Amino acid sequence: MLQERAISTAQRLGYAGLIPFLVFTFGGLLDLYAEHSLRLFVVYSALILSFLGGVHWGLAMARDDNPTRMLHWSMLPSILGIVLVFAGIWLSPLTMLVVLACGHLFWLNFEKRHLSEHLWYIELRSRLSFTVVALHIILIIISL
Repeated sequence: MLQERAISTAQRLGYAGLIPFLVFTFGGLLDLYAEHSLRLFVVYSALILSFLGGVHWGLAMARDDNPTRMLHWSMLPSILGIVLVFAGIWLSPLTMLVVLACGHLFWLNFEKRHLSEHLWYIELRSRLSFTVVALHIILIIISL
């Protein structure tokens, strides 16, 4: 188990990761470079989703048993994120926001099922994910 200091650092860094989401959301709300803010929000959201898959890649590599299935699952957020970023040429930002919000919720549910022994992490991820999804919803509403 992680030491309290490492958990505290992970929590601070996790909350700091919300700052770009908040900045880009306020940019959209206040109509300050709204289109750029929306695009940057989508890219950052896809990047964070990819990062979350990387967490599972690392956990799979640390296992003693055969981690093949977990390695495959850990690639899903990265694939979704990169497909959405490249598909941004054809998809509207609204569509990308909806898919990313669903992706964040799906991945949180996946983590709750597979990392239940890491209660501090699940609590942190729940708070962060619900905040991130709420910010997606705000941008979805103002994009309608």
